[in-house]
Amino acid sequence: MDFKYKITVGMPVWGVEKYIKKSLLSILNQDFEDMEILVIDDCGTDNSIEIVKELYETHPKGHKIRIIRQPQNMGCWAARNRVLDEAEGKYIFLIDSDDYLSDDAIPKLYNKAEETNVEVTYGSVLPVDEFGNTIKDSGVDGISLPDIVLKGEDQLACFANDNTKRLRLNNFIWNIMLRTDFIRSHNLRFKKTKFWDDVLFNADMQPLVKSAAFISDITYNYVIRENSLSNYQKRNVIQVSEVRQNIINHEYLKLQCLSLRGKCYFETRMTKMMRAMFYAITGALRNECSLSEPIPYKEYRDAMRHPLSLGEIIKFKKYRTINLMFWFLGNVSPNVSVYSIRAIGKLRHLI
Repeated sequence: MDFKYKITVGMPVWGVEKYIKKSLLSILNQDFEDMEILVIDDCGTDNSIEIVKELYETHPKGHKIRIIRQPQNMGCWAARNRVLDEAEGKYIFLIDSDDYLSDDAIPKLYNKAEETNVEVTYGSVLPVDEFGNTIKDSGVDGISLPDIVLKGEDQLACFANDNTKRLRLNNFIWNIMLRTDFIRSHNLRFKKTKFWDDVLFNADMQPLVKSAAFISDITYNYVIRENSLSNYQKRNVIQVSEVRQNIINHEYLKLQCLSLRGKCYFETRMTKMMRAMFYAITGALRNECSLSEPIPYKEYRDAMRHPLSLGEIIKFKKYRTINLMFWFLGNVSPNVSVYSIRAIGKLRHLI
């Protein structure tokens, strides 16, 4: 497959005028010439794109920027899919427009990808606040990686799913050098969702990867903002639609595990996804007083339904007890289910 560039850097842009200049400059100032920068204009109402246009006109490498305007505001998932469609680079590298790269991120990741001939190359991540200060206890796992190369079917997925409690590999899609032919040969796409499109994409991608490389050097500065939609914050009102979208996303991850039957990491992955659903529901119950309207207990109970039968769970070689608990929570009456979830949540200091 012939490509026009070595790398396509893709950046969805919407409502980030406070951050976009720093983010885009961190790409333009990389010591790497053979790349294009796709800025996907998601029809925001602030000055983000005007700032991009100014850099296009004034920066020595501004000509590398290609602005693609969406027909209307469609969301990050659609903007990322537009990058996958429009990319003319051998590799695709996605960045969020409020984050920024380390000085030598692109050459380091590219050189590692070429040297090892892998499908995906991950760099390590530094969580920072909006002022660039390091956040030591960010609560984000899987951001500091070892210098290793994994080759062979399921090797990456086994690495990512070697335990149920701590992520060894984060679920974000940015800061990964993705080989374009790998993405397109598997027709990988971002799902339509208000948030977590990257997590869902990763769930689809990881089982397909047969070669991956990690570098321990920090290549990406992940800016953690207080108003993120990806989790519940201390807000006066939390929209029920947000909670329901969160449950829908977890439901997809839970059911996606069914395609992994027979994999060495199947039981671990299934347990992780059931536990994640449990945490999503305890989070909603913890903030119940802030919900825009009550959620019927039946919705919580149904969300906890285990995709496996009782007989299949009994055959688990590990994590059998916790999965039996999850099965119970999804098969009793809604009131008993929510009462039990509350009780367990309080014992574990989740509620």
